[in-house]
Amino acid sequence: MSLQPHPDEATLLVRRALDQHESSLIAYTSGVLYGDVERAREVVQDAMLKLYLTDPEKVRDNLKAWLFTVCRNRALDVLRKDQRLDLGNEDALGLAVSHDPDPSENAVSSELYERIWDLVENLRPNQKEIIRLKFMHDCSYQQIADITGLSIGNVGFIMHMAIKKLRELLNRELAPHTI
Repeated sequence: MSLQPHPDEATLLVRRALDQHESSLIAYTSGVLYGDVERAREVVQDAMLKLYLTDPEKVRDNLKAWLFTVCRNRALDVLRKDQRLDLGNEDALGLAVSHDPDPSENAVSSELYERIWDLVENLRPNQKEIIRLKFMHDCSYQQIADITGLSIGNVGFIMHMAIKKLRELLNRELAPHTI
């Protein structure tokens, strides 16, 4: 007796998940895990096993949000076990996911782009997480809400405040310095 009612469908769903989301999930999860890419890979593997064992009907329509949620929760479990819970320490995420723009772009916009991502580090942990889910992993507000357990309204508010803070930080840096 199989645990999975539709093994062929489940296998196809896992293959689709791996093809479409594996690298993003590893990058996101390694950020939550203080840059530990190997542990992130293990968490993503756990998520794929859980996906295989889950009824495809329950996850097919919101696969991306479901996977990010499972990886986030599992990564937080790993951190709790290590007694090092701190969502804000995602420094190695920048190593796992390149922020480098296309080489054809000019140097000024390239530097500005990199500086904005550097400034993201000055945000509160929940703001950093939402900014990264939105702009690095292309998640919708609904998907971010599903992943974080926040309401869509809270996601929108946190996003608004994060962008406002980034704008303020950037304006401060770009303002002419008076001596």
